[in-house]
Formats: sequence, C-alpha cells, structure tokens
Amino acid sequence: MLRQKIRQAFTKQNTLDTEAISHRQKLTFLQRMLRWSLNINRSMLIGLSFVVLIFAGALLLSLPIAHQNGQWAHPLDALFTAASASCVTGLVVWDTANELTLFGQLVLIFLIQVGGIGIMTISTLFSIGFGRRMKIRQLLLVQESLNQDAPSNVIHVAINVLKYTFVTEFVFGTLLALCFYDKMGAHAFYWGYWHAVSAFCNAGFDLAGNFDSFVGFQSHILLNLCLILLIIIGGIGFTVIDDVLSNRCWRKLTLHSKIVLTVNGALIIAGTLIIWLLEQHNAATLGSLNIAWQWLAALFQSVSLRTAGFNTINLAALTNATLFFMVCMMFIGASPASTGGGIKTTTFAVLLASTVALLRDKKDVVLFNRRLDTAIIHKSLAIFLLAISWCLLAIFLLLFLDDKNQPVQFVIFEVISAMGTVGMGVGITPEWNSWCKLVLIITMFIGRIGILTFGMSFFNKKVDRLRYPTENIMIG
Repeated sequence: MLRQKIRQAFTKQNTLDTEAISHRQKLTFLQRMLRWSLNINRSMLIGLSFVVLIFAGALLLSLPIAHQNGQWAHPLDALFTAASASCVTGLVVWDTANELTLFGQLVLIFLIQVGGIGIMTISTLFSIGFGRRMKIRQLLLVQESLNQDAPSNVIHVAINVLKYTFVTEFVFGTLLALCFYDKMGAHAFYWGYWHAVSAFCNAGFDLAGNFDSFVGFQSHILLNLCLILLIIIGGIGFTVIDDVLSNRCWRKLTLHSKIVLTVNGALIIAGTLIIWLLEQHNAATLGSLNIAWQWLAALFQSVSLRTAGFNTINLAALTNATLFFMVCMMFIGASPASTGGGIKTTTFAVLLASTVALLRDKKDVVLFNRRLDTAIIHKSLAIFLLAISWCLLAIFLLLFLDDKNQPVQFVIFEVISAMGTVGMGVGITPEWNSWCKLVLIITMFIGRIGILTFGMSFFNKKVDRLRYPTENIMIG
C-alpha cells in the first residue's frame, strides 16, 4: 500500500515536471516569435503583407464557386492568378470572362484594388476610421510603403490616396459604362467600374474574353481616351497627384513631381512615335488601320507600357524590333508611390542625369536647378543592377525549365512584363509548366514591392562604426 502511494506520488511529480517543461518551452517559443516580430524590418513586413494577400486570394480563386465549370482549380494556377492580381500585373492563365464566375471576377477586382492601393495604406485608413492612435512603428511602416520622406504626413497622404482613387475610378467608370451601354445595357456599369479599377491600378485584367484585351475597340475614341487617362493618373503616383492638385503651378511643384511628369511625358511621346514608325507597315498590327487609328493605337500602346498591360493590337504579331523596344519601356515602368512597377521613372532619370554629368565632367548631378544627393544616385544604381540581375536570372531559369522551347524574344518579353508588373502577354503565359509559373510568380512579387525593398527585407540596418582608408582602382 505504501509502495503504491509512493509510486503515485512519483508519477504525479513527473507529470507536473513534464507540464512545467512543456510550459517553459511554449513560453520560450512565444518569446522567440515576439523577439523576431520586433526585430523584423519594415521591408520584410511590406513583403509579408502581399504574401498574405496573395495566398488568401489564391484560396478564394481555387474554390468551385469561382469557376464556371464548378470544379476546384489547380492550386498553382490559382496562386499565379492571385499573384498577378495582387501585384497588379495582368499576366493570366485563365480567360477571365469565360472561365471565372461573378464571384471569381469580384475576388479578382478586390485583389487588384487592395494590391494597387497597398495593404499598409488600407490598414492605416481602418485605424483612422476606428479612432485608433497609430504607433510610431506603424507610421514608419506606412511611410516605407508610400515612399514618403517623413512619417509626419503619412496619414494625410493615406487619406488622399483613398480619396483620389475612388473619385477617379467613379468618374471614369461612369464614362466607360456609357461606352459599353449600347451593347450591354445596365450590365455596362459593371463593366465600366470593373475596368476603371483595373486601369487605374495598372493591372491590365479585362472582361473582353479570349485573351483579346481591347483589340475590338481600336476605333472607340472615348474608351481609348478614358483608359489612357486612367493609366497615366494611376502610374504617376499619389504624391504627384496630391502635389499637382495642391499647387497647380509648375514652379511650385516639388523636384520629384517635375521629374515624374517630364519623364512620363517624354516616354509616352517617344513610345508613340517609335511604335508607329516600326509598325505602320505591319498589316497584322497597325498597317490595316487608317492613319488616325494608327496614331491612336500607337498612343494607347505607348501609355499601356507604363505598366498597364492593356492592348488594342495583336502583340504576338509585333516585329522583333518593336518587342525589344517595348521590353526597354516596360523595364522602366511607372513612378514611385504609384500602382505600377518597374525600376521607376525617377530611377531612370537619375541614372541618365548622372551619366550625362559624368560625361560632361561635372561634379554634381543637377535636375531642374536642384542638386541630387549622392545617396539617391547610389540607390538608383543599386535598383538598376538588382533589377537587371534578377531579370537575367529569371530569363535563364525559364529557358532552362521550359519544356516547350518558347522563342527567346517571347521569354524575355514575358519576364520583363512580369518584373515591370505590366502584364502584356504574347500568348504563351498559359503554356508555362509549374516551375516556370513559380519563377514568374516570384518575379511579379519582386516587381510589385520593389527590388530594393525585396533585397533589404533580408538584412537589418546596421550603423558602420568603422571607416576604412580609400584607395583608387582602374575602371572602364
């Protein structure tokens, strides 16, 4: 009897010891997770927010209710589509009009809207709406996502982002609905507002069906002009919109706004002219149109290269010279704090200005009578080199993993379209195998959050306490 009581006491003590050890292990795990969450840098949090959005969208798009055949979708195709929508790219493996139900299309446009505005911006607006006071860490996070210099005006910018977005989409959505009304009746309003969101967010998704985009609307002037203006407004960035509406005078605009507006205008004009010159005699693209519609189609395509992804001509029929030119334009992309991707117009402007200054043997890089800081030049160079490096790696991986031997020029076009979150396709996107789709998913993700943000997410900022002596080397 005594032995039994002793054995029970030992068993109870062992159980208590085991529970205590387990409790300590849980506390240690939670402490580690808390320490990790506190030490995680802002760049990684921005990336993780898009990862959460992409996987949530993939889950919804894989449901049978999202597809007209009533079956579960392939998980990788759902992930690819969700990534393309969340990263406002526009590359598609499904025919949005003929394969997705109303539920699937609404999920898609929701992902486009949230991905275009930015999850951090939306979370800020929710915090303001519920009367919550934002902590400095949250302000710094939103500041990073909106590319602001200081956290003091983050809330003001976030509110204006929402205001500009919904007003622009409502006005142009109504105009687009009028364009579709003769053919669709009341359903035209759904089409109008759906495409207004897609165009303003530079996503490039459409409901035309058969992967034709707006090829059937080449001569519809109002529709073309509405989409062109939506793409431009969404691509110049919310800070530029706010600056223009607040100051309304070129001399009062910030240096950033002046660079963005100048570079965008120059690229659109140059793109229109070069596309027209290269394709005017191509019967499969512009050659079959009269001169007025040729210029309109060339203008539309040039604007769409600012990372929108719509097209009114058959991209697969373009000459190789035009495809190469489009690759260069897509690589530049839209502007900072916008709904587009690419290395950004300001990065391109800084690199061009610094190169000209070097050739002219100038010590300072000057734009609009303002000297650029050396850190900006270094940052621009890093963005360019990182973007080029990833694009070359992605092209190599697609060529290595592809089992259908796609033409090299089409592979390059596809990678740059994904990296610039443009979404223009030459008809080969649905043909990629699973490994190639994964490469494009990662490329779209990097293009949306920014190659520099992606790279910095793996490193924590450290202050250099030691400076080494300088020594010259030979370059060039």
